[in-house]
Amino acid sequence: MNRLGVEPSVTRWNDGEARFLDWTIDGVALRSMVPVQQMTPLFLDDDRWRESAVETLSRLLGHLPGHFDDGRVALLFCPLCGDLGCGGYSVEVVRGDDVVEWRAFGWQYDYEPFDPDQEFSFTGARFERKAYETLLGDLLSNYRA
Repeated sequence: MNRLGVEPSVTRWNDGEARFLDWTIDGVALRSMVPVQQMTPLFLDDDRWRESAVETLSRLLGHLPGHFDDGRVALLFCPLCGDLGCGGYSVEVVRGDDVVEWRAFGWQYDYEPFDPDQEFSFTGARFERKAYETLLGDLLSNYRA
């Protein structure tokens, strides 16, 4: 079983930066697995992303359908606008009785289906469902507050 967590991170571009919580899997930051400026919507100091954070956490928990027509959920977004038309890293979320799996992590646009050729070497992780739901539920409570 893998362990899901979050850690403070920052992404920078020409005239700005954003501070946010990045996903970690077994203590390794998700953004370190792929060379990107994309970020999670879990901002540390910008309330404009609060709604997106709540929505994404709700999707990861299965309370809402995925961001994409195929049910996949975006984990990393464009840091400037958050628009999935710019592309983002998505994952298939599969829930079992005791396990939640993230499968087929890869690049995707909201206007076309996921292309398996865009899948990255990180192909998935398995999380103990109770720990997963506790972490995401706590984050969801924080972003709703």
